[in-house]
Amino acid sequence: MKGRPLMPFAITAIIGILLMVSLSFIGLNERAEMNADGEEAEEIEEFEDPIAEGQVLAEQSCIACHGGDLSGGAGPALTSLEGTYTVEEIANIIQNGQGSMPATGLNEVEADAVAQYLLSISE
Repeated sequence: MKGRPLMPFAITAIIGILLMVSLSFIGLNERAEMNADGEEAEEIEEFEDPIAEGQVLAEQSCIACHGGDLSGGAGPALTSLEGTYTVEEIANIIQNGQGSMPATGLNEVEADAVAQYLLSISE
């Protein structure tokens, strides 16, 4: 140890880095398998009352940017969408984002419920 005091530390560091890289690749593979299994098993159910569910989802997802009453904030107002967008267009924007709005991560049924709710309050 007198001649090379850094060698044990360097070896430990190299082993640690190699271990982290190998475990990361193992974790990525397991995550891909979990996602593949989850997609097959996951069934999306329709809501009994999509407008009521859409209101709950909108209150959770939209009010941070569009304001508590959805009349605008950091994002535009969502209270006058009728005639401007269809349910399908709004659901697509909710799922994929548009402009500075990011994708929300809601599934098709949830995005459709929010879209129906937004059109129901547009008057």
